[in-house]
Amino acid sequence: MQMRNITSGVIGLALILGISHPALADEPGNPSGPDENGVWELNANGNADPVSSAQLYSEMRIQGGQYASNYRHQMLTGDFTCDDVVDRVAGWVDLDSPDGPKFAMLFVTNHGGKAQSEIRYLPFEQSEQYALCIHDETAPPVMSWQENSPEFMEEVIGSKEMCNFAIRVDDFMCDAPQFFYSEKPAENGDHWLFFRN
Repeated sequence: MQMRNITSGVIGLALILGISHPALADEPGNPSGPDENGVWELNANGNADPVSSAQLYSEMRIQGGQYASNYRHQMLTGDFTCDDVVDRVAGWVDLDSPDGPKFAMLFVTNHGGKAQSEIRYLPFEQSEQYALCIHDETAPPVMSWQENSPEFMEEVIGSKEMCNFAIRVDDFMCDAPQFFYSEKPAENGDHWLFFRN
């Protein structure tokens, strides 16, 4: 019995020493997630980092709910804020709303070295300007991006300062809702502004 206690003690001490060994400790300069305040490390060598998958899925859980990432979802990856840093946009049909299914869009960016995320819910078959026309249970709306000319931005959108990339959602029945990034937020604080012909 005494031999068993000694063996257990030696194994426990070895585990404690091994876990606390500097070679096994996290490097302070290479965070693998949010810090103790929930803020992601965004700058490496003074530059804004691209949005990571971990950052996107963390925001998806926070903004879309704990089951959002379990839905089949689409993802666009690229510079959609005109700052030469990779952003991510996820879209999925959210079936959890008591008002019926909606198409959820999550925009995540590190524009200017600051984490920003916004979510939009587009209803199906309703009268709102931003609603999608049809809900097809076998095929969700399709997200895509579109680059627009400076003339289009000034004449149609009304702002040549906004980023000229649009995130579009097509249900192939109506004109596609589009969202453009504006560094200057709207009165409600949103950076992703809605447009539809």
